[in-house]
Amino acid sequence: MYFIQRLQTVLIAMFMLTIAGVVSVSAQTQTAGSYPTSTILRPDSTNDPKKVEAAKPLIASAENVAADKSVEVTGEKDAKVIRSASTLSTATESETGTAPRSPQPADDDKWHFQVTPYFWLASLHGTAGVGNRTTDVQESFSDIFHSLKFAFMGVLEARKGKIVVLTDLEYVSIEDDRATPGPLFSSANAKFKTFIFDPEVGYRVWNNPERGAFLDVLGGVRITHLSTELSFGAGILPAQQLDGSRTWVDGIGGVRGKAALSQKAFVTAKVDMGGGGSKFTYQLFGGAGYNVTPKIALIGGYRVLDVNYAKNNFIYNMNQRGPILGVGFKF
Repeated sequence: MYFIQRLQTVLIAMFMLTIAGVVSVSAQTQTAGSYPTSTILRPDSTNDPKKVEAAKPLIASAENVAADKSVEVTGEKDAKVIRSASTLSTATESETGTAPRSPQPADDDKWHFQVTPYFWLASLHGTAGVGNRTTDVQESFSDIFHSLKFAFMGVLEARKGKIVVLTDLEYVSIEDDRATPGPLFSSANAKFKTFIFDPEVGYRVWNNPERGAFLDVLGGVRITHLSTELSFGAGILPAQQLDGSRTWVDGIGGVRGKAALSQKAFVTAKVDMGGGGSKFTYQLFGGAGYNVTPKIALIGGYRVLDVNYAKNNFIYNMNQRGPILGVGFKF
């Protein structure tokens, strides 16, 4: 009986100890779950040095991972912001027309001017006459320096957009003492003073700035004033001196063009024809040039000007042709 009572007492004590152990373990588990992981891993959360040293690598790794993720997120946000700004900038440039473009020609809303003084080494071939007297003139290119007394020549060009205004001014004084006198006189001397003024207005029908090429259609007038003095030496007939002057106006139309061969070199040409005051007149010019600077160009070529005028006992049926040299100044 005593043994049974002792056994019951031992079993009751073991049961109580078991219940107490379970309750203690449960309380520790709840306490551990109520703290943040960072607090559990902090070195000062335990008094065991070994556990503190073991916890440090884990803490550093966790902090590095968090920092890397933060940097990655921030970098992604920055990249998105940069991409958004770039897209917005591109869209804005496209809409406003400020995106980079290829070089454009000079502003066509402004007037552009070019002055080109030139010298025309023209020979003379034809017939001139006053009253009932005429003489043949054959002044070759090699004789031009002997015959030329004075010359002034120049072209003024103004352009705005596709509108072109062009004026060509020429004044030449020539004296030919070797004109053919004919069978009635022993000698002949011919003096010519020619003033030609060509105001023209044109329209640029084709333009290619990338190739430095254009084509203009021109129309205007050619105003010619000619003063002639003929002196005939005595032969079968006695010596005579005749003089006279005429002014007439011809309506003309034509085209001119230009094309670049390189960044510096170019070719240019002009042709026109007309009549009215004269029976017929035409002009041909072809040449090449070189841009010394963006504002200065050297121009050379060959020019032909033919006029056939015969009215009121005044004859001037003459063909001028020869090399031409000029310098163009842009402003």
